[in-house]
Amino acid sequence: MKKKTTILISTILMMSIVLACGFSFGDTGLSDTEKLQTAVAATIAANQSSQVVPTVGQPTLQPTTAPAKTAVVPPTATPLPCNQAQFISETIPDGTVFNAGQDFDKSWRLKNVGTCTWNTNYKMIFADGNKMGGPSSKNLTISVAPGEQYDFLIDQTAPNSAGTYKGFWQIVDDQGKIFVHNLWVEIKVKAPAGDVIKTITLNPVTAESGSVRSGGTLHSGLLNVGDTETNLGSQVFLSFDINGIPDDATINEVKLKFNDNDTLGDPFASLGYLRIYQQDYGTLDAGDYFVGTALGALVRWGSMAEVNAITAYEDVRSSIQSKLSSSRYKIRLQFNDTTTDGANDGDMVRFGTPQLIIKYTE
Repeated sequence: MKKKTTILISTILMMSIVLACGFSFGDTGLSDTEKLQTAVAATIAANQSSQVVPTVGQPTLQPTTAPAKTAVVPPTATPLPCNQAQFISETIPDGTVFNAGQDFDKSWRLKNVGTCTWNTNYKMIFADGNKMGGPSSKNLTISVAPGEQYDFLIDQTAPNSAGTYKGFWQIVDDQGKIFVHNLWVEIKVKAPAGDVIKTITLNPVTAESGSVRSGGTLHSGLLNVGDTETNLGSQVFLSFDINGIPDDATINEVKLKFNDNDTLGDPFASLGYLRIYQQDYGTLDAGDYFVGTALGALVRWGSMAEVNAITAYEDVRSSIQSKLSSSRYKIRLQFNDTTTDGANDGDMVRFGTPQLIIKYTE
Protein backbone atom coordinates (compact mmCIF):
# COMPACT_ATOMS: atom_id res chain seq x y z
CA MET A 1 0.00 0.00 0.00
CA LYS A 2 2.85 2.41 0.80
CA LYS A 3 4.52 1.64 -2.53
CA LYS A 4 1.38 2.65 -4.51
CA THR A 5 1.09 5.92 -2.55
CA THR A 6 4.71 6.78 -3.24
CA ILE A 7 4.26 6.14 -6.96
CA LEU A 8 1.13 8.35 -7.08
CA ILE A 9 2.85 11.25 -5.32
CA SER A 10 5.86 10.98 -7.66
CA THR A 11 3.58 11.05 -10.65
CA ILE A 12 1.75 14.21 -9.48
CA LEU A 13 5.06 15.98 -8.83
CA MET A 14 6.40 15.04 -12.23
CA MET A 15 3.26 16.39 -13.89
CA SER A 16 3.59 19.63 -11.99
CA ILE A 17 7.22 20.06 -13.02
CA VAL A 18 6.45 19.30 -16.63
CA LEU A 19 3.60 21.70 -16.76
CA ALA A 20 5.55 24.36 -14.90
CA CYS A 21 8.82 24.16 -16.76
CA GLY A 22 7.69 23.18 -20.18
CA PHE A 23 10.03 20.12 -20.18
CA SER A 24 10.69 18.92 -23.73
CA PHE A 25 10.16 15.23 -24.61
CA GLY A 26 11.91 15.68 -27.95
CA ASP A 27 8.68 15.37 -29.93
CA THR A 28 7.08 18.83 -30.64
CA GLY A 29 4.18 17.21 -32.48
CA LEU A 30 2.57 15.98 -29.24
CA SER A 31 -0.20 17.85 -27.44
CA ASP A 32 0.24 18.85 -23.87
CA THR A 33 -2.08 16.09 -22.77
CA GLU A 34 -0.10 13.49 -24.71
CA LYS A 35 3.17 14.83 -23.34
CA LEU A 36 1.78 14.57 -19.84
CA GLN A 37 0.69 10.99 -20.39
CA THR A 38 4.14 10.14 -21.71
CA ALA A 39 5.85 11.63 -18.69
CA VAL A 40 3.56 9.76 -16.31
CA ALA A 41 4.27 6.46 -18.04
CA ALA A 42 8.01 7.07 -17.88
CA THR A 43 7.80 7.89 -14.19
CA ILE A 44 5.82 4.78 -13.43
CA ALA A 45 8.31 2.65 -15.40
CA ALA A 46 11.24 4.21 -13.55
CA ASN A 47 9.68 3.50 -10.19
CA GLN A 48 8.86 -0.04 -11.11
CA SER A 49 12.45 -0.55 -12.30
CA SER A 50 13.79 0.75 -8.99
CA GLN A 51 11.70 -1.80 -7.08
CA VAL A 52 13.20 -4.85 -8.80
CA VAL A 53 15.07 -6.95 -6.22
CA PRO A 54 18.29 -8.26 -7.70
CA THR A 55 18.47 -12.02 -7.85
CA VAL A 56 21.18 -13.56 -5.73
CA GLY A 57 23.27 -15.65 -8.08
CA GLN A 58 23.39 -19.40 -7.40
CA PRO A 59 26.86 -21.00 -7.19
CA THR A 60 27.97 -22.45 -10.44
CA LEU A 61 28.26 -26.21 -10.23
CA GLN A 62 31.39 -27.54 -11.82
CA PRO A 63 30.83 -30.80 -13.74
CA THR A 64 32.44 -33.74 -12.00
CA THR A 65 34.37 -36.18 -14.13
CA ALA A 66 33.44 -39.75 -13.22
CA PRO A 67 36.49 -41.85 -12.27
CA ALA A 68 37.61 -44.30 -14.87
CA LYS A 69 36.61 -47.88 -14.15
CA THR A 70 39.50 -50.19 -13.17
CA ALA A 71 39.44 -53.49 -14.97
CA VAL A 72 39.12 -56.44 -12.53
CA VAL A 73 41.70 -59.10 -13.36
CA PRO A 74 40.75 -62.55 -12.04
CA PRO A 75 43.49 -64.38 -10.02
CA THR A 76 45.54 -66.94 -11.84
CA ALA A 77 44.30 -70.41 -11.00
CA THR A 78 46.88 -72.76 -9.45
CA PRO A 79 46.94 -76.00 -11.40
CA LEU A 80 46.13 -79.12 -9.40
CA PRO A 81 48.74 -81.86 -9.18
CA CYS A 82 48.25 -85.10 -11.06
CA ASN A 83 48.21 -87.26 -7.93
CA GLN A 84 46.68 -85.87 -4.76
CA ALA A 85 44.52 -87.54 -2.12
CA GLN A 86 42.25 -86.22 0.62
CA PHE A 87 41.72 -88.26 3.79
CA ILE A 88 38.04 -89.02 4.42
CA SER A 89 37.87 -91.67 7.15
CA GLU A 90 39.42 -94.87 8.52
CA THR A 91 38.48 -97.98 10.44
CA ILE A 92 40.26 -99.44 13.50
CA PRO A 93 41.10 -96.31 15.57
CA ASP A 94 44.55 -96.12 17.14
CA GLY A 95 44.79 -98.15 20.33
CA THR A 96 42.05 -100.66 19.42
CA VAL A 97 42.54 -103.77 21.56
CA PHE A 98 42.66 -107.25 19.99
CA ASN A 99 43.25 -110.72 21.27
CA ALA A 100 46.49 -112.39 20.28
CA GLY A 101 46.20 -113.88 16.80
CA GLN A 102 42.90 -112.14 16.03
CA ASP A 103 42.26 -111.23 12.39
CA PHE A 104 41.18 -107.71 11.47
CA ASP A 105 40.81 -105.44 8.43
CA LYS A 106 42.17 -101.90 8.46
CA SER A 107 40.99 -99.51 5.75
CA TRP A 108 41.55 -95.87 4.84
CA ARG A 109 39.00 -94.05 2.67
CA LEU A 110 40.67 -91.46 0.43
CA LYS A 111 39.27 -89.11 -2.19
CA ASN A 112 41.05 -88.47 -5.48
CA VAL A 113 41.43 -84.67 -5.56
CA GLY A 114 44.10 -84.62 -8.27
CA THR A 115 43.71 -84.53 -12.04
CA CYS A 116 44.84 -88.08 -12.86
CA THR A 117 42.85 -91.29 -12.61
CA TRP A 118 44.24 -93.87 -10.20
CA ASN A 119 44.43 -97.04 -12.26
CA THR A 120 44.89 -100.62 -11.10
CA ASN A 121 48.68 -100.28 -11.29
CA TYR A 122 48.52 -97.88 -8.34
CA LYS A 123 49.16 -99.73 -5.09
CA MET A 124 49.49 -99.57 -1.32
CA ILE A 125 52.91 -100.68 -0.05
CA PHE A 126 54.22 -101.56 3.40
CA ALA A 127 56.76 -98.95 4.56
CA ASP A 128 57.92 -99.59 8.13
CA GLY A 129 57.03 -100.92 11.55
CA ASN A 130 54.90 -104.00 12.23
CA LYS A 131 53.40 -105.59 9.12
CA MET A 132 51.12 -107.81 11.25
CA GLY A 133 50.62 -110.38 8.56
CA GLY A 134 49.78 -107.82 5.89
CA PRO A 135 51.10 -108.05 2.29
CA SER A 136 54.16 -106.19 1.06
CA SER A 137 51.94 -104.44 -1.49
CA LYS A 138 48.34 -104.46 -2.72
CA ASN A 139 47.09 -103.03 -6.03
CA LEU A 140 43.87 -101.10 -6.47
CA THR A 141 41.04 -103.31 -7.67
CA ILE A 142 39.31 -100.59 -9.74
CA SER A 143 40.19 -97.28 -11.39
CA VAL A 144 39.39 -94.16 -9.36
CA ALA A 145 38.63 -91.01 -11.35
CA PRO A 146 39.15 -87.47 -9.99
CA GLY A 147 36.42 -86.70 -7.47
CA GLU A 148 35.79 -90.35 -6.57
CA GLN A 149 36.61 -92.16 -3.32
CA TYR A 150 38.27 -95.50 -2.64
CA ASP A 151 38.78 -97.73 0.41
CA PHE A 152 42.37 -98.93 0.75
CA LEU A 153 41.96 -102.13 2.80
CA ILE A 154 44.64 -104.38 4.30
CA ASP A 155 43.92 -107.78 5.88
CA GLN A 156 46.02 -108.17 9.02
CA THR A 157 46.43 -110.39 12.07
CA ALA A 158 47.19 -109.28 15.61
CA PRO A 159 50.57 -110.63 16.83
CA ASN A 160 50.58 -113.57 19.21
CA SER A 161 52.08 -111.69 22.14
CA ALA A 162 50.78 -108.80 24.21
CA GLY A 163 52.02 -105.31 23.41
CA THR A 164 51.50 -102.27 21.20
CA TYR A 165 52.11 -102.63 17.47
CA LYS A 166 52.22 -100.02 14.71
CA GLY A 167 52.76 -100.36 10.97
CA PHE A 168 53.16 -97.67 8.30
CA TRP A 169 51.86 -97.81 4.72
CA GLN A 170 52.21 -95.63 1.63
CA ILE A 171 50.47 -95.28 -1.75
CA VAL A 172 52.44 -95.13 -5.01
CA ASP A 173 51.35 -94.37 -8.55
CA ASP A 174 51.88 -96.53 -11.64
CA GLN A 175 55.44 -95.20 -11.91
CA GLY A 176 56.29 -96.17 -8.33
CA LYS A 177 56.25 -92.57 -7.08
CA ILE A 178 54.96 -92.12 -3.51
CA PHE A 179 52.17 -89.55 -3.20
CA VAL A 180 50.52 -90.61 0.08
CA HIS A 181 52.80 -91.00 3.10
CA ASN A 182 52.34 -92.25 6.64
CA LEU A 183 49.08 -94.14 6.69
CA TRP A 184 49.32 -96.32 9.76
CA VAL A 185 47.57 -98.89 11.89
CA GLU A 186 48.25 -99.02 15.63
CA ILE A 187 46.71 -101.70 17.85
CA LYS A 188 47.16 -103.20 21.29
CA VAL A 189 47.25 -106.93 21.91
CA LYS A 190 46.08 -107.94 25.35
CA ALA A 191 47.64 -110.73 27.36
CA PRO A 192 45.41 -113.71 28.10
CA ALA A 193 43.77 -113.60 31.53
CA GLY A 194 45.91 -115.08 34.28
CA ASP A 195 49.22 -114.72 32.40
CA VAL A 196 52.16 -112.97 34.09
CA ILE A 197 54.29 -110.51 32.11
CA LYS A 198 57.94 -110.34 33.11
CA THR A 199 60.95 -108.32 31.96
CA ILE A 200 64.55 -109.51 31.89
CA THR A 201 67.71 -107.65 30.86
CA LEU A 202 70.54 -109.72 29.36
CA ASN A 203 74.21 -108.78 28.90
CA PRO A 204 76.49 -110.64 26.48
CA VAL A 205 78.48 -113.61 27.79
CA THR A 206 81.95 -112.04 27.67
CA ALA A 207 83.84 -115.28 27.01
CA GLU A 208 81.58 -116.05 24.05
CA SER A 209 81.55 -112.56 22.52
CA GLY A 210 84.10 -110.43 20.68
CA SER A 211 85.16 -109.33 17.21
CA VAL A 212 86.66 -111.24 14.28
CA ARG A 213 88.60 -109.56 11.48
CA SER A 214 88.83 -110.44 7.85
CA GLY A 215 92.55 -111.13 8.24
CA GLY A 216 91.71 -114.14 10.45
CA THR A 217 92.26 -112.76 13.96
CA LEU A 218 89.95 -113.07 16.97
CA HIS A 219 89.65 -110.33 19.60
CA SER A 220 87.72 -111.78 22.54
CA GLY A 221 85.62 -109.25 24.45
CA LEU A 222 86.52 -106.42 22.03
CA LEU A 223 83.30 -105.19 20.39
CA ASN A 224 84.50 -103.08 17.46
CA VAL A 225 82.70 -103.28 14.11
CA GLY A 226 83.83 -101.55 10.90
CA ASP A 227 87.23 -101.40 9.20
CA THR A 228 90.74 -101.03 10.62
CA GLU A 229 93.69 -98.76 9.84
CA THR A 230 95.09 -101.64 7.76
CA ASN A 231 91.84 -101.91 5.75
CA LEU A 232 90.56 -105.09 7.39
CA GLY A 233 86.88 -105.68 8.00
CA SER A 234 85.79 -106.26 11.59
CA GLN A 235 82.57 -108.01 12.65
CA VAL A 236 81.12 -108.23 16.19
CA PHE A 237 79.63 -111.43 17.66
CA LEU A 238 77.38 -111.40 20.75
CA SER A 239 76.11 -114.35 22.77
CA PHE A 240 73.24 -114.03 25.29
CA ASP A 241 72.20 -116.59 27.87
CA ILE A 242 68.41 -117.10 27.56
CA ASN A 243 68.11 -120.04 29.96
CA GLY A 244 66.12 -117.87 32.36
CA ILE A 245 63.20 -117.57 29.91
CA PRO A 246 60.82 -120.57 29.97
CA ASP A 247 60.64 -122.53 26.75
CA ASP A 248 56.86 -122.05 26.56
CA ALA A 249 56.99 -118.29 27.23
CA THR A 250 55.62 -115.79 24.75
CA ILE A 251 58.08 -113.04 23.87
CA ASN A 252 56.10 -109.80 23.88
CA GLU A 253 58.79 -107.24 23.12
CA VAL A 254 62.56 -106.96 22.68
CA LYS A 255 64.49 -103.71 22.91
CA LEU A 256 68.19 -103.19 22.23
CA LYS A 257 70.12 -100.92 24.57
CA PHE A 258 73.75 -99.95 24.11
CA ASN A 259 75.86 -98.20 26.74
CA ASP A 260 79.16 -96.32 26.47
CA ASN A 261 79.38 -96.42 22.68
CA ASP A 262 81.58 -94.25 20.48
CA THR A 263 82.94 -94.12 16.96
CA LEU A 264 86.33 -94.08 15.31
CA GLY A 265 86.41 -92.10 12.08
CA ASP A 266 83.10 -91.85 10.21
CA PRO A 267 81.87 -95.43 9.77
CA PHE A 268 78.35 -94.70 8.50
CA ALA A 269 79.55 -92.28 5.81
CA SER A 270 82.36 -94.60 4.75
CA LEU A 271 80.79 -98.05 5.10
CA GLY A 272 77.01 -97.59 4.86
CA TYR A 273 74.47 -99.27 7.14
CA LEU A 274 75.25 -101.33 10.22
CA ARG A 275 73.11 -104.47 10.41
CA ILE A 276 72.33 -107.29 12.85
CA TYR A 277 72.00 -110.93 11.78
CA GLN A 278 71.12 -114.01 13.83
CA GLN A 279 74.02 -116.51 13.64
CA ASP A 280 74.34 -119.79 15.54
CA TYR A 281 78.11 -119.90 15.85
CA GLY A 282 79.82 -122.39 18.20
CA THR A 283 82.92 -121.44 20.14
CA LEU A 284 83.90 -118.08 18.68
CA ASP A 285 87.00 -118.30 16.46
CA ALA A 286 88.56 -116.67 13.39
CA GLY A 287 86.51 -118.91 11.07
CA ASP A 288 83.26 -117.25 12.14
CA TYR A 289 83.99 -114.12 10.07
CA PHE A 290 81.16 -113.98 7.50
CA VAL A 291 82.17 -113.68 3.85
CA GLY A 292 79.64 -113.24 1.06
CA THR A 293 76.23 -111.62 0.63
CA ALA A 294 74.48 -111.27 3.98
CA LEU A 295 70.70 -111.71 3.92
CA GLY A 296 67.93 -111.55 6.49
CA ALA A 297 68.99 -108.55 8.55
CA LEU A 298 67.00 -108.20 11.77
CA VAL A 299 67.98 -104.56 12.33
CA ARG A 300 69.47 -101.83 10.12
CA TRP A 301 71.03 -98.62 11.44
CA GLY A 302 72.16 -95.60 9.44
CA SER A 303 73.56 -93.43 12.26
CA MET A 304 74.71 -93.52 15.87
CA ALA A 305 71.46 -91.81 16.84
CA GLU A 306 69.62 -94.88 15.62
CA VAL A 307 72.06 -97.21 17.38
CA ASN A 308 71.58 -95.43 20.71
CA ALA A 309 67.81 -95.17 20.51
CA ILE A 310 66.24 -97.75 22.83
CA THR A 311 63.89 -99.27 20.30
CA ALA A 312 61.69 -102.37 20.15
CA TYR A 313 62.41 -104.55 17.12
CA GLU A 314 59.77 -107.00 15.94
CA ASP A 315 62.18 -109.14 13.91
CA VAL A 316 64.49 -109.58 16.93
CA ARG A 317 61.47 -110.56 19.04
CA SER A 318 60.45 -113.22 16.51
CA SER A 319 64.04 -114.46 16.26
CA ILE A 320 64.37 -114.90 20.03
CA GLN A 321 60.96 -116.59 20.21
CA SER A 322 62.21 -119.22 17.78
CA LYS A 323 65.33 -119.89 19.91
CA LEU A 324 63.72 -120.40 23.35
CA SER A 325 64.50 -124.12 23.27
CA SER A 326 68.22 -123.21 23.08
CA SER A 327 70.41 -121.94 25.91
CA ARG A 328 71.96 -119.14 23.87
CA TYR A 329 70.80 -116.45 21.50
CA LYS A 330 73.65 -115.29 19.23
CA ILE A 331 73.91 -112.46 16.74
CA ARG A 332 76.46 -110.91 14.36
CA LEU A 333 76.88 -107.18 13.64
CA GLN A 334 78.56 -105.99 10.44
CA PHE A 335 78.81 -103.30 7.80
CA ASN A 336 78.14 -105.21 4.61
CA ASP A 337 77.62 -102.37 2.12
CA THR A 338 81.38 -101.73 2.22
CA THR A 339 83.81 -103.97 4.14
CA THR A 340 86.56 -101.33 4.06
CA ASP A 341 86.94 -97.96 2.36
CA GLY A 342 90.66 -98.62 1.74
CA ALA A 343 91.62 -95.26 3.23
CA ASN A 344 94.18 -96.64 5.71
CA ASP A 345 92.27 -95.17 8.64
CA GLY A 346 89.91 -96.74 11.13
CA ASP A 347 86.14 -96.35 10.74
CA MET A 348 84.41 -98.23 13.56
CA VAL A 349 81.56 -98.34 16.02
CA ARG A 350 82.96 -99.38 19.40
CA PHE A 351 80.37 -100.89 21.72
CA GLY A 352 80.51 -100.76 25.50
CA THR A 353 77.85 -103.04 27.01
CA PRO A 354 75.09 -104.13 24.60
CA GLN A 355 71.90 -105.31 26.28
CA LEU A 356 68.70 -107.13 25.35
CA ILE A 357 65.63 -106.01 27.30
CA ILE A 358 63.10 -108.80 26.88
CA LYS A 359 59.46 -108.66 27.95
CA TYR A 360 57.69 -112.01 27.97
CA THR A 361 54.56 -113.74 29.21
CA GLU A 362 54.69 -116.96 31.18
